[in-house]
Amino acid sequence: MNTAQSYIRSGLVKTALVIGAEKMSRIVDWKDRGTCILFGDGAGAVVLRGEESESAEAVYTAMAHSAGDKGEALTLQYGTEETPVIRMDGQAVFKFAVRKVPEIIEEMLKKADVSREDVDYFVLHQANRRIIEAAAKRVGVEIEKFPMNLGEYANTSAASVPILLNEMNRDGKLKRDQKIILAGFGAGLTWAGCLMEW
Repeated sequence: MNTAQSYIRSGLVKTALVIGAEKMSRIVDWKDRGTCILFGDGAGAVVLRGEESESAEAVYTAMAHSAGDKGEALTLQYGTEETPVIRMDGQAVFKFAVRKVPEIIEEMLKKADVSREDVDYFVLHQANRRIIEAAAKRVGVEIEKFPMNLGEYANTSAASVPILLNEMNRDGKLKRDQKIILAGFGAGLTWAGCLMEW
């Protein structure tokens, strides 16, 4: 999404389609009950369109980080099978996400000079309910501003944020000019986000 936004801002394109699609069932080890039950298959997409803003400065702040030294916490590994399987140190990923997601939210708020109270929704990667609850607590925002659907689909990885955005839009929760923070994390270990106006 950040790449598509950059192309739009530079004038290279006017409209972009950003797709997140995952078939996690193909890469989980079904004998590893600590991992396989966490993931689901899914796909979601967002259409971004450039248009003139009525305000002097439309809000869009994006950030991305990585910590390669933590990469062993979430990897794809080849065993005796041809298809790789996902291997995850759940505790390490949990501790990482609980620390880094609130940090990037605070970083974006500061850079955009927006208060947390002015953000209508915090749409996070739907990896784990406890991670989202911990992020809400650390940021100091009521959990109602952190929508969740992972109970329905599990962790659909790169598809989780666009699927949730689509559901919120269909349910009439998203209104023009609302401020929304999107944030995700994953293998690498990496974490990224954006603060935008709908």
